[in-house]
Amino acid sequence: MKSCQLCHSSFDPTAPVTDPAVEAGLFLAREFYGDGEELCQECLASRGRLGMMYCREFD
Repeated sequence: MKSCQLCHSSFDPTAPVTDPAVEAGLFLAREFYGDGEELCQECLASRGRLGMMYCREFD
């Protein structure tokens, strides 16, 4: 178990990813922010949704 850098909740970094928003957030976290393994799936999903809405360079 790890602690999320943003919300400080504990999470399992090996949990399977099934939500497309989490996948998008993980992509952004790895490619742009360098914190892909430090965030829980809920925070990754939030980042992914925001990225899908506002990052027009991915359209």
